[in-house]
Amino acid sequence: MRREKQLSGQLFRAVCLGFSALLLVAALFGQIRLVKTESRMESLENAIADAENERAVLQIRLNEALPLEELERRAVQELGMRHPEPGQIVTTEYMG
Repeated sequence: MRREKQLSGQLFRAVCLGFSALLLVAALFGQIRLVKTESRMESLENAIADAENERAVLQIRLNEALPLEELERRAVQELGMRHPEPGQIVTTEYMG
Protein backbone atom coordinates (compact mmCIF):
# COMPACT_ATOMS: atom_id res chain seq x y z
CA MET A 1 0.00 0.00 0.00
CA ARG A 2 2.79 2.38 0.96
CA ARG A 3 4.63 1.56 -2.26
CA GLU A 4 1.48 2.33 -4.29
CA LYS A 5 1.17 5.74 -2.58
CA GLN A 6 4.81 6.49 -3.38
CA LEU A 7 4.29 5.58 -7.04
CA SER A 8 1.05 7.55 -7.12
CA GLY A 9 2.82 10.60 -5.62
CA GLN A 10 5.70 10.30 -8.08
CA LEU A 11 3.30 9.95 -10.98
CA PHE A 12 1.36 13.01 -9.80
CA ARG A 13 4.60 15.02 -9.55
CA ALA A 14 5.70 13.85 -13.01
CA VAL A 15 2.34 14.82 -14.53
CA CYS A 16 2.47 18.21 -12.78
CA LEU A 17 6.03 18.78 -13.98
CA GLY A 18 5.11 17.79 -17.55
CA PHE A 19 2.06 20.02 -17.48
CA SER A 20 4.14 22.92 -16.13
CA ALA A 21 6.71 22.40 -18.87
CA LEU A 22 3.94 22.35 -21.46
CA LEU A 23 2.51 25.61 -20.09
CA LEU A 24 5.96 27.20 -20.13
CA VAL A 25 6.53 26.21 -23.77
CA ALA A 26 3.06 27.51 -24.71
CA ALA A 27 3.79 30.80 -22.94
CA LEU A 28 7.12 31.14 -24.78
CA PHE A 29 5.47 30.53 -28.14
CA GLY A 30 2.80 33.07 -27.24
CA GLN A 31 5.49 35.61 -26.35
CA ILE A 32 7.31 34.97 -29.64
CA ARG A 33 4.08 35.44 -31.55
CA LEU A 34 3.36 38.65 -29.68
CA VAL A 35 6.79 40.06 -30.53
CA LYS A 36 6.32 39.15 -34.22
CA THR A 37 2.89 40.80 -34.23
CA GLU A 38 4.26 43.95 -32.59
CA SER A 39 7.07 44.07 -35.15
CA ARG A 40 4.58 43.68 -38.01
CA MET A 41 2.39 46.41 -36.50
CA GLU A 42 5.37 48.75 -36.28
CA SER A 43 6.22 48.06 -39.94
CA LEU A 44 2.63 48.76 -40.98
CA GLU A 45 2.52 51.95 -38.90
CA ASN A 46 5.72 53.11 -40.61
CA ALA A 47 4.23 52.30 -44.01
CA ILE A 48 1.10 54.29 -43.12
CA ALA A 49 3.22 57.26 -41.99
CA ASP A 50 5.21 57.11 -45.25
CA ALA A 51 2.01 56.98 -47.29
CA GLU A 52 0.56 59.94 -45.37
CA ASN A 53 3.74 61.94 -45.97
CA GLU A 54 3.65 61.11 -49.68
CA ARG A 55 -0.02 62.09 -49.82
CA ALA A 56 0.78 65.44 -48.20
CA VAL A 57 3.58 66.09 -50.71
CA LEU A 58 1.32 65.16 -53.62
CA GLN A 59 -1.46 67.37 -52.26
CA ILE A 60 0.96 70.31 -52.08
CA ARG A 61 2.10 69.64 -55.65
CA LEU A 62 -1.52 69.44 -56.80
CA ASN A 63 -2.37 72.72 -55.08
CA GLU A 64 0.60 74.37 -56.79
CA ALA A 65 -0.27 73.00 -60.24
CA LEU A 66 -1.91 75.17 -62.88
CA PRO A 67 -5.65 74.78 -63.37
CA LEU A 68 -6.51 73.22 -66.74
CA GLU A 69 -8.13 76.44 -67.94
CA GLU A 70 -4.92 78.39 -67.27
CA LEU A 71 -2.84 75.71 -68.96
CA GLU A 72 -5.09 75.80 -72.03
CA ARG A 73 -4.99 79.63 -72.12
CA ARG A 74 -1.19 79.63 -72.05
CA ALA A 75 -0.98 76.92 -74.73
CA VAL A 76 -3.28 78.86 -77.07
CA GLN A 77 -2.21 82.46 -76.38
CA GLU A 78 1.49 82.16 -75.56
CA LEU A 79 2.49 79.11 -77.61
CA GLY A 80 0.02 79.41 -80.47
CA MET A 81 -1.27 75.86 -80.05
CA ARG A 82 -4.68 74.77 -81.41
CA HIS A 83 -7.09 71.94 -80.81
CA PRO A 84 -6.73 69.18 -83.45
CA GLU A 85 -9.16 68.96 -86.35
CA PRO A 86 -11.31 65.79 -86.44
CA GLY A 87 -9.22 64.36 -89.31
CA GLN A 88 -6.01 64.79 -87.32
CA ILE A 89 -7.09 62.50 -84.46
CA VAL A 90 -5.80 58.92 -84.75
CA THR A 91 -7.08 56.24 -82.40
CA THR A 92 -4.93 53.19 -81.64
CA GLU A 93 -5.67 50.06 -79.68
CA TYR A 94 -3.30 48.51 -77.22
CA MET A 95 -3.03 44.73 -77.59
CA GLY A 96 -1.02 44.15 -74.41
